[in-house]
Order: sequence, then structure tokens, then C-alpha cells
Amino acid sequence: MIAPGRRKFVADASVILKWFSKFGEDDLQKALQLREDFRKRRIDLFAPELLIYEISNVLHYKEMLSESLIFKAISSIYEMDILLPVNLHIMADAVVLARKYGITVYDSTYLSLAQHIGCHLITADKKLLLKIKDIPGVLYSGEY
Repeated sequence: MIAPGRRKFVADASVILKWFSKFGEDDLQKALQLREDFRKRRIDLFAPELLIYEISNVLHYKEMLSESLIFKAISSIYEMDILLPVNLHIMADAVVLARKYGITVYDSTYLSLAQHIGCHLITADKKLLLKIKDIPGVLYSGEY
């Protein structure tokens, strides 16, 4: 549920993946603060359903993680209730944004969703940020 007056963010996979890291991540504390602010209902947080596929895939390749830990991570995302469906309008705009900025449709889907629901996109992906830095409402996670 979107609360009036609260700041709203769409967080991409680069930010949310940090929640499952204990060390070696740039701006880990900022990503954890974002999660804590959401849990305490200081902010609203969203992501396209695509997030669950991206997170699951990355965690799958981390051989040190057991399947049960991966399942716990995935379950925690579902429990947060942040996933939103992507409709035709969001996808159509995502394709336009991908071509315009030379980014993947995966990345542009997060951006398109943020634009459609009227909130900021927060990312930890510095390469993506360089390509879309001129778009209003894009925030680097380290600046959160």
C-alpha cells in the first residue's frame, strides 16, 4: 500500500542483492538502511516481478549458498510485498528507454516502473547510473 507523504522508491536488483551480502559490498550500509526504513514504514519500496528472477539467478550461482538459504532470501522478498506486475504500458516504455539510453530491457523495466508509479529509482549499478544520470529521479544507493 502506498502511503501519502512517504518517499517512494523502486529498488533494482543491484540494491536488493546487497541485503543478502555480509561483506565486500560497496555501500552495504546504505542498502541495509533502505531495507530498515522500509521495514519501519518510513518509505515505500517497490520492484517489478522481474526482481525475483534476477535475485534467484544470482544467488543460484553463489555455490557457497545452500538451497535453503536461497529459498529464505527469496521468501523474504515475497514477504515484503514489494513486487508489482509489469503491464503492456510499462514494457512498451521500457523498450523505448532501453534503446534511447543503451541499457538492457531488464534495467529499463525498473526505470519504467518508477516513472509509471511516480517515484525514484534507486540503483547500486554504477555503469547503469552513468548511462541514465540525466533522467530525473534516479538515485545512486550510496547517496541514500
